[in-house]
Amino acid sequence: MAANSVFASKGVGGSGRPTVRRPSKSNSASCPIFPVGMNTLKEVLFSRLKVSQPGPGYWHIPSHFDEEWCLQLTAEKAVRRYSKGIPRIEYIKIRPRNEALDLAVLNLAAFAMLNVNTKRVQRRLEDVRKPEPEKPQFPQRVMKPKPSWTRRYR
Repeated sequence: MAANSVFASKGVGGSGRPTVRRPSKSNSASCPIFPVGMNTLKEVLFSRLKVSQPGPGYWHIPSHFDEEWCLQLTAEKAVRRYSKGIPRIEYIKIRPRNEALDLAVLNLAAFAMLNVNTKRVQRRLEDVRKPEPEKPQFPQRVMKPKPSWTRRYR
C-alpha cells in the first residue's frame, strides 16, 4: 500500500464489526471500497476521550482547536436499544454537526489500514533517544606539514 494513495470507504454500522475489512468491488464502478466498522471505531474513540492522564490511549487535542470542534467531536452518544430482546448499541446525534467525529473515525480507520507495528516503532524511538556513550578524548596529534618538492628548487 503506497503512502500517498487514496482509498474509498463506506461506513458499516453494528457492534462487533472489524475496524477495516478487505475491500469489496461489488459496486457499480467496480472500484475497491473498504468497509469501515463505524461503531467499533466510535467505541475506541469515546473510550480514549475518557482517559484523563497523558499516556497510552490519551487523546491529545491541540490548543488551537476551538470549542466548536470539541462539540462536533462529541456530537453523538451511545444508546442501548433492544431488538427482539437482544441489546444493541446505536449512536444517535445530539448536535446537528458531527464532521469532526466522522473525520476522527476515518483517521482511526486509515491508521488501522496502515497496519503499523507500534511496539516496534516505540522500540526504535527508545533506541534513538538513548544518550550516546561518551567517547574517550584522546589528545589530538598535530601533524607538521611535509616540505613541498617546490621548495627544493627555489
